Amino acid sequence: MPRDTTRLAVRTLLDVLADRAPGRSVEVRVAPFAAVQCIEGPRHTRGTPPNTVDLTPPLWLRLAGGRTTWAEEVAAGAVLASGQRADLSPYLPLF
Repeated sequence: MPRDTTRLAVRTLLDVLADRAPGRSVEVRVAPFAAVQCIEGPRHTRGTPPNTVDLTPPLWLRLAGGRTTWAEEVAAGAVLASGQRADLSPYLPLF
């Protein structure tokens, strides 16, 4: 997939996540393309958020599309998640 297409897909699907799970307690980062804050809870305003999820673009696209599950990828060590709220399983897949 061309880089511009990947960037657009990542950004669009992160926006869908943010719409479905509004809030600012978790920061989901898909470097180098985009990051969003989502999920209700204590709002984070400065520095590194206590609840973060770091994903690669291919992994994010697979999770969002239902080609793999959150539990499988966490068990495999592919997901870097920290904080009590950093669990995206209730919101995935997006379609």
